[in-house]
Amino acid sequence: MQLNSQVNVQAAQSEIRQQGRTRLANFLNSDDLSALCREVDAINQWNLVSRLQGRHLDLDAQAMQGISSAQRQEFYRRLAEEPGFTYLFENYPIYDKWHSGALKATTPQLAKVFTLLNSAPVLQLMRELLDAPDIGFADAQLTRYRAGHFLDKHDDAVEGKSRVAAYVLSLSHGWQPQWGGALEFYHPDGSVSERFLPQLNTLSLFAVPVPHAVTRVKADIQAHRLSITGWFRCGEDPGP
Repeated sequence: MQLNSQVNVQAAQSEIRQQGRTRLANFLNSDDLSALCREVDAINQWNLVSRLQGRHLDLDAQAMQGISSAQRQEFYRRLAEEPGFTYLFENYPIYDKWHSGALKATTPQLAKVFTLLNSAPVLQLMRELLDAPDIGFADAQLTRYRAGHFLDKHDDAVEGKSRVAAYVLSLSHGWQPQWGGALEFYHPDGSVSERFLPQLNTLSLFAVPVPHAVTRVKADIQAHRLSITGWFRCGEDPGP
């Protein structure tokens, strides 16, 4: 798997320097993208991730689909009352599975994407775009936002993680603005400065820290907001 040679590096570099973010359209070659999307559509083991009582939760997404209506209502009630930063979406832990040795055997196309993100050409591109020569690796997760899923406003700054920039590689086909699921950026006063809608095979890249969120997917939407997300980080990969 290789980076699409038609990516407009010069324009992206200018946008990063002026605005702290950019979008790289047609990030993957079309054949690689098609194989990747077929594999992602076949994945049936997802985590439902959230934050309750001040701690991160990894739940079995399929099992959560089978809980009673009363249990589901109680879960959402507690989530709505949770103070501070909260979120709700599904993920497939690419980075952890890579380090456990399971990724290539179970999802070889995702393994190829992870290898590409950590390849010398991509890491060098990110060092140049972000003016960050210390970038040493990328982590990754596959995310799926279904109806009602969201990610509250935050800035990605976590002590010890050495995050230089966040990225979101969209795998969503035909996503519509009215569905929600937009990546929003904010001014210091809390107003929206820019909104990125999911666009197939586009890599959104933005410097850390910057306030951003993923708006709630509307309750009646059947489509899934799919993307590979993570951070380009400094130093050597410490493992999960």
